[in-house]
Amino acid sequence: MNHREFSVPERGLALFAGLFNLVVGTAFFFLPELHWTFLWPVPISPVLDRFIGAIILGNGAGACWLSTEREWARVRPLAIVALVYGTLVMGGLLYHLLALHAQSIFWLYFFFDTPFLAVFYGLFLYHDVVPLLKRTTRTQPAAPLTRFQQKPHNMMR
Repeated sequence: MNHREFSVPERGLALFAGLFNLVVGTAFFFLPELHWTFLWPVPISPVLDRFIGAIILGNGAGACWLSTEREWARVRPLAIVALVYGTLVMGGLLYHLLALHAQSIFWLYFFFDTPFLAVFYGLFLYHDVVPLLKRTTRTQPAAPLTRFQQKPHNMMR
């Protein structure tokens, strides 16, 4: 595989994540009308329901769009947004679970978020970090030897 291409399996994962986010985002956006208490274990104000739904819908639409792209450079900006957003959500959940003793049900949300985040970290490692490391190790000239590292001259003269 070429690290500059966004491969067919990667595009398939983006489409799956996008469609899933569209469903979850729609559920949150219309949660005040649906009255689904199983979607989130604590009460949320209707304005916050719509705010959360709008963010997830935006991510879902972006991920669906990404599934049509073949070049990693065009995917990277939205992937960065997803990576930062997912990391902050996971960190916030972990903080609430461990330090604030949130309800145990939130562990489900934490473990559900983990695979999505792992995929994004894997994408960045494959497409950006590893090629950068390969390029820098290949193109760095050797450092000049210091006076002490050089072979000693014949001292017998």
